[in-house]
Amino acid sequence: MADRSPQAILDDALQRIRADRAHGASWLARTAADALAEACGAAAPAPGADEALRQIHRTARTLAHARPSMAALANTVAHIWTAGAPRNDADATDAAATLARMRAAAQAEVALWSRAADDILNVARAYLSDGTLLTHSRSGTVEHALTRLVADAPAAEPRAIFVTESRPGGEGVALAGVLATAGWRVTLIADMACGLFMGQARAVVTGADSVRADGGVVNKVGTYPLALAAREAGVPLYVLCETRKIAALEYPLTFEEMDAAELLPQPIAGVAARNPYFDLTPARLVTCIVTERRLLSLDEIRTMAAEAGRSLAALDPLDATLG
Repeated sequence: MADRSPQAILDDALQRIRADRAHGASWLARTAADALAEACGAAAPAPGADEALRQIHRTARTLAHARPSMAALANTVAHIWTAGAPRNDADATDAAATLARMRAAAQAEVALWSRAADDILNVARAYLSDGTLLTHSRSGTVEHALTRLVADAPAAEPRAIFVTESRPGGEGVALAGVLATAGWRVTLIADMACGLFMGQARAVVTGADSVRADGGVVNKVGTYPLALAAREAGVPLYVLCETRKIAALEYPLTFEEMDAAELLPQPIAGVAARNPYFDLTPARLVTCIVTERRLLSLDEIRTMAAEAGRSLAALDPLDATLG
């Protein structure tokens, strides 16, 4: 099969990321980094490098905003561009060198995403090492942590966990099966039954699709009422996520809505359906945010949000030297 062009590589990744409903922000960000690494590697050296760089930049800007609820995607793409972009006039005339730097930066991002879940688990162990847990949706980071926890510390009696269905989408059902196979004693519950079972949980653990500069967490719809139930019951809520998910202050965290037919397959006269897939949990309801580095303070979150903002500013708008 003939080698694909850089544009074909990125267009394919863009289509998969826009259409994906099965994976979380971590997977999508890594997919984008993989595609950028491949596209930069496929870009022809001079004389074709200049045009290839312009195409990659234009598509990278589109890719960064393909899933507006997931800051991790925008941050990953922007960081790769910023790490490789021309820094002076001499750099601006050497597109091949810029592509090489971007490829190296993209490969480094892939490596970061690959090891982040293990690093997060190392920080989270102290908070999740015993007792019954409750989780919502299907964060890849949380799934990895829970699977490793039960594998690393087998017990005579399996540890118990409540898993919500996580509608719409129902990805919690698949997670329940994975955790049961790993060795957890799993009870699948309806989303709105979380308050009924909350008193039996020692802790709630979720992932995040984005973290706002004020510490609020954007995650699968249903996380906010789950957090309210946890606060009412005095149960801590731990959010496991990578630092790349901290959104720039300027980033427009839009709550994506999916096909209303998922809720209302057969139209009913006079009834309108809305199907948001994400909600916002205020920082006051989150016990702590656990990242690959450490637990983050609000000041650290604000600092990282500012850093993300600088990277996004470097990606948008197009640099005049690139046309």
